[in-house]
Amino acid sequence: MHLWHTSDSSFRLMKRNMSCQKLFSPVKKIVAGSRALILHPVRHNNWRIRLFFWWILCILSFVALSSITTPSFAAPVGWAAIYGEVNAETAQTIRQTSDGGYIVAGETKSFDTAGKEIIDSLVLKLGSDGTVEWQKSYGGAGWDWANSLQQTDDGGYIVAGMTLSFGAGSRDFWVFKLRHDGTVEWQKTYGGDDWDEAISIQQTSDKGYIVAGMTGSFGAGEFDFLVLKLRPNGTVEWQKTYGGIKEEQARSIQQTSDGGYIVAGMTRSFGAGAYDFLVLKLRPNGTVEWQKTYGGDIEDWSASIRQTSDGGYIVAGMTTSFNTGGGDAWVLKLRPDGTVEWQKTYGGSDADWAFSIQQTSDEGYVTAGWTTSFNAEDKEIRNCSVLKLRPDGDVEWRKTYGRGAERAESIQQTDDGGYIVAGWTAYFGTEDSGIWVFKLRPDGAIDPSCDFINETNVSGMDSNAIILDSSASVRDSNANPQDSSATVRDTNVSTNILCASTNVE
Repeated sequence: MHLWHTSDSSFRLMKRNMSCQKLFSPVKKIVAGSRALILHPVRHNNWRIRLFFWWILCILSFVALSSITTPSFAAPVGWAAIYGEVNAETAQTIRQTSDGGYIVAGETKSFDTAGKEIIDSLVLKLGSDGTVEWQKSYGGAGWDWANSLQQTDDGGYIVAGMTLSFGAGSRDFWVFKLRHDGTVEWQKTYGGDDWDEAISIQQTSDKGYIVAGMTGSFGAGEFDFLVLKLRPNGTVEWQKTYGGIKEEQARSIQQTSDGGYIVAGMTRSFGAGAYDFLVLKLRPNGTVEWQKTYGGDIEDWSASIRQTSDGGYIVAGMTTSFNTGGGDAWVLKLRPDGTVEWQKTYGGSDADWAFSIQQTSDEGYVTAGWTTSFNAEDKEIRNCSVLKLRPDGDVEWRKTYGRGAERAESIQQTDDGGYIVAGWTAYFGTEDSGIWVFKLRPDGAIDPSCDFINETNVSGMDSNAIILDSSASVRDSNANPQDSSATVRDTNVSTNILCASTNVE
């Protein structure tokens, strides 16, 4: 700490016994770390002016010296936590928020006051260290769950899923807009008389929302893609179905840089096998720009798609058409027109799935899912799996996380270059299942005290998917928007921090 002393109109800097007069002799260079001060004499007969300049230069030296001697303390860079212990809590999605914390959405059975094992949507707001800032459940008399959420431009959140408590049919799209504290701004259902489920939502550049999922109420077949474009208040701008005579499910949607949309899911109506990846590129009004299937002769399911920095797309899911075991994680890099740049499978002797993918800041990719291939003790045990890929699809590293039945549903790169992952676990003291969230360093590590992390030696293998233009029928639908009246409850899900590390820079 620096101490200042005045006596007979002279000032001294009491650090290492160096006085300002000695430091500030004519034409002198002071070096403080990488900073340098060039000091020139003050040629004036007025001692008060000379004193003023000496005072200013002393303050500058204080700032320069302080800035190189004070360490900065960073928030925890790695941690793992479980939320919930008694009944089933699961997480479907997680996103980093603008304050450096995280927002998680999923479902819970722990707060059913009627004792009927009713499932409600559950939203947790976490701090950067995994502590709970607030938590709330949303639901009615039936089953209601959240599949997707995102922070909105106003600091609130948009959530999408399915409800059996409200709406026009047996199951409806359910979308609710939350304020920053989790209170409800508006909530609506969209559907017909059959099964309709929202699986993916994103805020659009016009402050509205794009929602995708599946519908049995409208369309050409058993189930079709259903895409709704909503205004900021939740009213419908347009809505369309896309499908054939059998089954289609949309699993992921994102607005693209041209104002249109990219949608990925699975199809049983088109393609080369029983189920194929189905990817649609839509214009801003929902009409189809191009549509393609990707697959082999058995089953191939896509779960996540994102536009990449080169204008193309990265899509991930599972394949049993091109695999070494009971199904492999499958990643395809597409060009802007949907043709394949590269395609690779990743897996071992048993089952491996990818549920979430994102391009990373180094132009590579990160995926999260689950595996039963790398547990030597019991092939029936699932562990969370995170796979870091280079830009060409080669494996940079792969790690598994867990000891019992675990599954990762969502991953996102964080501002510090690490990753946040959410899913669920039926181990670590949970009686049923609990939400599992873990914050990873850029290399996938957490801390040496976290003894549930294992390295695996998987490598990517080229696949040869058959790529076909599809002819999904596009129809306007008339899903009936209705206001819903979900009960909002403050919950008390317990928090168990398994392990954590801090970093001092």
